[in-house]
Amino acid sequence: MQDLSHIPIFVKQTDYQVLSEFIRRNRSDAAKDLQSELDRAEIVEDADFCNDFVCVDSQVTFLDLDLLTETKVTLVMPWQANVTLLKISVLSPVGCALLGLRKGSEIEWPLLNGKVRRMSVQSIDIPVCKSERRQTVRVG
Repeated sequence: MQDLSHIPIFVKQTDYQVLSEFIRRNRSDAAKDLQSELDRAEIVEDADFCNDFVCVDSQVTFLDLDLLTETKVTLVMPWQANVTLLKISVLSPVGCALLGLRKGSEIEWPLLNGKVRRMSVQSIDIPVCKSERRQTVRVG
């Protein structure tokens, strides 16, 4: 895998815990790539999360810097992936590349076909987290 250690990434504590447990049970090459990303990530406590980086369940618009095309996807856990709905797994090459990036970040990421995808994060939309939804339901 390409050395991306110069590109800072951030991962929410809850995402880190869920992804680490998933990786512990799945030793595929894709899981190993994801583990490499988690190993270099700065872990951010959920209480300190300011919706400023890509996390699981984020809707991300990114620009392919070679084709100059924009794509909007939702980053999800592997069992939630659905290409027709543009829900991409954190285990996919692009999903793994997007995890933890901030708006404006640019990255090169090797694809399964041997090519390299150059992309730039244009926007990040993060839905209300599940715990906040539960609190809203209890209060309302």
